Amino acid sequence: MSYRVAWMFLVLSIILDVSGTSIMKGSQENWPVLGMMIMYVLLGFSYFTLSKAVIKLPIGVAYAFWEGVGLCLITLVSVLILGEQLGLIKLTAIAMLLGGTYLVHHGTDSGEDAKEDDNIEAFGDARLAASCGATVRRAFASPTDGDSKAAAKEECNGLY
Repeated sequence: MSYRVAWMFLVLSIILDVSGTSIMKGSQENWPVLGMMIMYVLLGFSYFTLSKAVIKLPIGVAYAFWEGVGLCLITLVSVLILGEQLGLIKLTAIAMLLGGTYLVHHGTDSGEDAKEDDNIEAFGDARLAASCGATVRRAFASPTDGDSKAAAKEECNGLY
């Protein structure tokens, strides 16, 4: 599955979640049993499509988008369709939700990069020795010989 398909599953999951939650409120007055059945079906499909999205997307990113965008959309539905009020506090909360969702999404990439940098730093000597052979092993066997280490680093084209 490609990332594009995973994002499409995530968007579909959000739409199904918002639809199911909206029906829950609207159905209570007119058709409570049928409305609840439709709500459960929509929410079930929402979770199903969310599970498809997390096959390719990081779970933290997918859930942040699902929850954050879903909350924002359900708030808009409650104001535009159900007649609820949107005050300054709700508007501020929506802005913070969207900002948090953005940060989770963009923080995931840099978190992976930082993790890779930590791994390289922590295991650099071992990776260098395994990749470059006997010359490097001899250079790192002597901890006080800086010239040997520099020559080994040069030989390995900056792997370390």
